[in-house]
Amino acid sequence: ALGLKPDYAEAWNELGLIYYQAGNPGPAMKAYRKALEIRPSYVTALINLGNVLSLSGEFASAQECLLHALTLAPNSADAHCKLGNNLRSMKKYEAALDHYRKALAIRPDHTEAWNNMGITLREHGQLQEAAKHFQDALRRKIGGENTLCNLGCVLNLQGLYEEARQYLQQALDLGPENAEIHDNLGIALINTGHLQSAVEHFRRALVLKPDYFEAHNNLGFALRLLGLNTEAQHHLHQVLRKQPSHGKALNNLGNVLKELGDYRGALEHYRQALALKPDYVEAHSNLLFLLSYNVLCPPRQMLEESRQWDIAHGSNPRFQHPGTGDPGKRLRIGYVSPDLRRHAVSYFLEPILEHHDPQQVEVFCYAEVPRPDDVTLRLQKLAHHWRSTVGMSDEAAARQIHDDGIDILVDLAGHTAHSRLRVFTFKPAPVQATYLGYCATTGLETMDYWITDEILHPQDTIELATETIYRLPRCWIAYRPSGQAPPVSQRLPHEPIAFGCFNDLSKITPQVIELWASIMRKVPHSRLILKTRALADPRTREQISSQFSQHGIVADRLTLLPATRDYLAAYHDVDIALDPFPRTGGATTADALWMGVPVISLAGARFIERQGLSMLSAIGLRELVAFSTQEYLHKAVQLANDHERRARLRNSLRQKMAQSPLCDHKDIAHHLERAYRAMWANY
Repeated sequence: ALGLKPDYAEAWNELGLIYYQAGNPGPAMKAYRKALEIRPSYVTALINLGNVLSLSGEFASAQECLLHALTLAPNSADAHCKLGNNLRSMKKYEAALDHYRKALAIRPDHTEAWNNMGITLREHGQLQEAAKHFQDALRRKIGGENTLCNLGCVLNLQGLYEEARQYLQQALDLGPENAEIHDNLGIALINTGHLQSAVEHFRRALVLKPDYFEAHNNLGFALRLLGLNTEAQHHLHQVLRKQPSHGKALNNLGNVLKELGDYRGALEHYRQALALKPDYVEAHSNLLFLLSYNVLCPPRQMLEESRQWDIAHGSNPRFQHPGTGDPGKRLRIGYVSPDLRRHAVSYFLEPILEHHDPQQVEVFCYAEVPRPDDVTLRLQKLAHHWRSTVGMSDEAAARQIHDDGIDILVDLAGHTAHSRLRVFTFKPAPVQATYLGYCATTGLETMDYWITDEILHPQDTIELATETIYRLPRCWIAYRPSGQAPPVSQRLPHEPIAFGCFNDLSKITPQVIELWASIMRKVPHSRLILKTRALADPRTREQISSQFSQHGIVADRLTLLPATRDYLAAYHDVDIALDPFPRTGGATTADALWMGVPVISLAGARFIERQGLSMLSAIGLRELVAFSTQEYLHKAVQLANDHERRARLRNSLRQKMAQSPLCDHKDIAHHLERAYRAMWANY
């Protein structure tokens, strides 16, 4: 057509569209400009040129084009929509929303304006408004699969994963070849407990769109949760090779490296993520978790690193509280946690909730639990009040706590996954304490107390904290064994000694492996059973075997097993549990003891190094605790060579635990109430 009529403006515009749809923005712009040379008032060509300029990052030129189009055609819904898109790209969200609204006032069924207005609301942090907007579009039968996908994405961000899954499945029925739908559905499936299905959808997204970096990142995240760290690393490296500043991939790769014991690599990736995005709360907490749990820096540095978190994320307006009150009042206690579900923290919290004196305390639970389970339902019945914080902003959650009139707010997570620690920076309660779920100072200026015990923190402790350390005069926890725990089994005297450890692989450092190998060399024919999530990965199993072989322990003496929900029965095959160090076990130590398996523990100077000491002291077995690696080796070998002592322990441990402070549920609740009363009186 242009050969016959080179001044045919419509043909130049159509040629521009062809180039644009083929992914050639440069030739498309030239074609649109040629159309405008021929006809300067050609509104459609102005809109198309403005759109391509915007997508190419030339926002000022795009805005000039689109505003000119609107002077020529003020009632053009397309011009308003494209101008909205350009303003959204410039993060001028309110102005963008204004133009989307004008587009919809002119043409109420404008699908692109409907969807992009919802996306803008989402990016602007107005999640509830975005969800309502997409739901309104669906009621009007506007948008189809893209609107369903966008709604699912917003619901994912709100933590409404089951609802998101339903909408995304509808979207997939309409658009089975849409990679974005598969990716968002995968996110919903991870958070509704369908990990394997999530992996399948991420893989499908990558078949449809091989360079879909968000899907690579999400697949890496999901594979780590399955313990498949080798493949997880592959997908995260795929992202970072092309997008080295992808903060989420850096954080996720840090998590993988942490699980594999590569602390230096993990720290490097967390710090890179923070350098790119200083307000990245999750990466910052992951860094603190790694430093504290693995004792990677001196106490003074640990304190300063933790304070930096508060400086970066805690500069929020604080609620004011009365300076006087009734010291004898019934106290309103608020527990804040993401782990009010099947999780180690709930093993220790449930007996406290069950035995709190309702005359003394009124209990509120603030649950960051998007996927409640049977444990959640039990805990919910034990609390006087239950509040879900899923999808709430930190400020909104703090407002809820303040409005509930909480006297003492207790953090149960610290810098662990999905914690709501920023809520505490608003100081929604007059007294705030951290307890149970973390092993170091939170670093928060607004956190008043850190509840521990006299063994975890002796008076001469080297640990430093922003909080006042409050020492309970008994073991800091009370254990609630699983109702599904099988009976204790017997081990025969002629069986080779089996050592065991069911802790996270990240705790099993080269130093730990070296000492355990020394023990095994001194106990002929002994074997070691390791059971943990990361051992689902064949490559990881090879690496562990290789590390032991360097110390003379052949692979045949190792049993390397992935984690399973019914893992307690695996203790039937274990004679002696070896506690890792410096990061000692918590729930795993209590589980082993309940199954009749004695635990050899190495005590250090800090909280995380003294959990075994506190628990074993509580049940009267302090003699199983060593204070040097040589003593640890000696105690393990000595016990391995004493079948009668092991048999006595195996037969008596469960009863000994049940009658000890470690299982005295009423006593821990009573001492916590006394602590809360003292904190309140002090306030």
